[in-house]
Amino acid sequence: MGRSETDIEAELRAAGEAPDEALDVARLALALAALDHPRKQRAAYEKHLAELTSAFDAALVRAKGADTASADVMAGALAGIVAGRFSYDGDSATYDDPKNANLMDVIDRRKGLPVTLGILYLHVGQSLGLDICGLNFPGHFVLRLRIGQSAAIIDPFNRGQVLSTADLLHLIRGIEGPDAKLTPDAYAPVTTRDILLRLENNILSRAIRANELDRARDVVARMIWLAPRRAGLHFELGRLEVHAGHMGAAAIAFETCRSMASGDGEMRIAGMAEEALRRLKTRLN
Repeated sequence: MGRSETDIEAELRAAGEAPDEALDVARLALALAALDHPRKQRAAYEKHLAELTSAFDAALVRAKGADTASADVMAGALAGIVAGRFSYDGDSATYDDPKNANLMDVIDRRKGLPVTLGILYLHVGQSLGLDICGLNFPGHFVLRLRIGQSAAIIDPFNRGQVLSTADLLHLIRGIEGPDAKLTPDAYAPVTTRDILLRLENNILSRAIRANELDRARDVVARMIWLAPRRAGLHFELGRLEVHAGHMGAAAIAFETCRSMASGDGEMRIAGMAEEALRRLKTRLN
């Protein structure tokens, strides 16, 4: 059997207190996945991650002397391993299947969401010292790979396709409407912690849409383990505790949110928490 839920919680809580640069995105994604698959052996999936990296390393060795100074060429080589040799692809047919946001299931099925697949590309690239990161692109997770002065934007959902500016504009307009524009924010790098939260948010949104509120509460709790200083997460937990009828727990979550948001200067969220506490008090009286 895999590690106990208590052990995994401790691992994720420790990650929540660690600096972002110390976080291993794939390892933590497997920890999150293991919470929903307690009988699966993480070691087998960690071995697969090592196989991906080893295969890419071997491909680079074989290409020694070839022109790998271009980000486009390196991106193509990376996609050749992840999407080519190991057959990873986006799940367009059953996009909303929760399995697409669980890294263990993605490895088993060889298909998933943009962010889950992106974690595989990040793991392989970063393990071999490449300058690769996730971007703050709205609605569709993409990666940026830099080699020297060149850069390539990679779409992990579409077999590692390199996206042009025109491709990105078409993509964002499909998400935000025909008047959407590419802004510097869309090209901003995101942290490892933010990538993991984005992964879990996919699970959270699906649970809420399915009215699986106990499931949603568990997912928010996991997100708080990873990012205990995010006031908005405590607010969301408070809302879910209210739905569950746990008024005492809801009050604690809203109070934590208010205190944290006030201290961080996030006055809008602090005000929302204050109002939630007022309404909660009215219900209890």
